[in-house]
Amino acid sequence: MSMPSPPPLFSLHKRVVLVVFALVLLALLVTAARLEPSSQGYGTHQKLGLGECFVVQQWGVRCPSCGMTTAWARLLNGDLPGAVAANPGGVMLCIAAMAGVPWLLASAAAGQWCYLRPTASLVLPALVVVALVVVFDWMRHTGLALLLERIP
Repeated sequence: MSMPSPPPLFSLHKRVVLVVFALVLLALLVTAARLEPSSQGYGTHQKLGLGECFVVQQWGVRCPSCGMTTAWARLLNGDLPGAVAANPGGVMLCIAAMAGVPWLLASAAAGQWCYLRPTASLVLPALVVVALVVVFDWMRHTGLALLLERIP
């Protein structure tokens, strides 16, 4: 009885893609770590030269992604409670990015997935959980108030 053959190693192209993706995530993490978080819990992205959130500007309410940059900046500066208050979905994405950088680099170096292989049955439920957290947090901040004002 022969042993099963190991999976083939990643091509050079796939390894380069993994390294580039890891470097993009690292750049986002370094940028967020260097930002001074906004005291209002959202709007930190404006310190990067980006404009005010369209939803905030037009309607004066937070959008579901409001507070994401602030959450990253607070988490990377050691303020977990402040990060969660800004946007818990953003905290989840930041943690995923922090874990993703070494995982992607290790996988590129090894030429195969290290520790776990990203499959649809793993990635899709994780994305659904993050989306639900973002929506429920938005409802807490904004959506519920909007709904209650429109109900006679």
